[in-house]
Amino acid sequence: MPAGVFFEKHEKVLAFVKWPIHKAALLVGLPLAFLWPLIFPNDYLLRVAIWVIVWSLAAAGFNLLFGLTGQISLAQGAFMALGAFTSIHLAAVGLHPLLAIPAAGVLVSGVGLVFGLPSLRLKELYLLISTLAAQFFFDWFLRTEQMAWFTGGAYAKYAPPLNLGPLDLSYGYPLYVTVAGIATIHFLALANLSRSYIGRALKAVRDRDIAAEIIGVNVFKYKLLAFVVSTYMAAVAGGLWAFALRSVSVESFTFLTSLEVLAAVLIGGVGRVVWGSLLGSLFVVGVPEAIKNALALMGLRGLDIALRDVVFGALILTFLLLEPLGLVELLRKVKERIRLFPFRYFG
Repeated sequence: MPAGVFFEKHEKVLAFVKWPIHKAALLVGLPLAFLWPLIFPNDYLLRVAIWVIVWSLAAAGFNLLFGLTGQISLAQGAFMALGAFTSIHLAAVGLHPLLAIPAAGVLVSGVGLVFGLPSLRLKELYLLISTLAAQFFFDWFLRTEQMAWFTGGAYAKYAPPLNLGPLDLSYGYPLYVTVAGIATIHFLALANLSRSYIGRALKAVRDRDIAAEIIGVNVFKYKLLAFVVSTYMAAVAGGLWAFALRSVSVESFTFLTSLEVLAAVLIGGVGRVVWGSLLGSLFVVGVPEAIKNALALMGLRGLDIALRDVVFGALILTFLLLEPLGLVELLRKVKERIRLFPFRYFG
């Protein structure tokens, strides 16, 4: 909280929207988020926007696990794959796609519960290695011949069309609104979870789990809850990606996917579950695409992929060195400088 600014009522502390700038951002940002494809119709930008939203859901789940609870996981890519294939199969047996996606998230969260059990005994590097083992296990397991019926084997697995009665939601602006609407619901739920007593318990576990247990926080319960919610969000993101692309394969979700989710959280802001995840995903997805297009315009088509990765990596290193707390903190500093102008702000 900025120095010299105090709330007079406890309700203000727990308010969903605390500051006037947040109200203005919501009033302008939400309509703009849903209406900009109508103002600037472009299929390529629409696909990139859907990509950003899907990755931000997976990043938000990881941010709750890592930023709020202090638990590390490098298996988000595997859980996204399980969510994608499970939602396709649930839709194939007759469940509506809009119900199959969250249902797949619930089913896959059971897998997250199992792989969250080591967190009760392991911490930091050792927990990271155990979740990394989960990622590599599913990378191998989903590629076996016995799982070809589930993943499509060497071929892609096709998802049924996304519709709502007579409305076709499987392409264009209707698909974007559907993905953005589902993401908004989940972001609101995560924001409320973060500011509730559950969120405070998760932060207590993150700061000092032994002290949290002494004051009555059930560390066992909240660590597993964080893994379950994180896995659910990754599975929902994978399901949305499957129905947005209409076909997915095992190669769509690899260890690199988990690293991209981790990078989105580090760049956006650790512990900033909603805005940090959104801004980080926008950076991780949008910047490489912008670099690729810029290099193509410069006539470097043969080198665009290699140069894109080099430039993107250099940008990440520079950003983390200059602002390790993420884009959210950078924007907060800009906001405070504007709010206190022309006075000097030391923060």
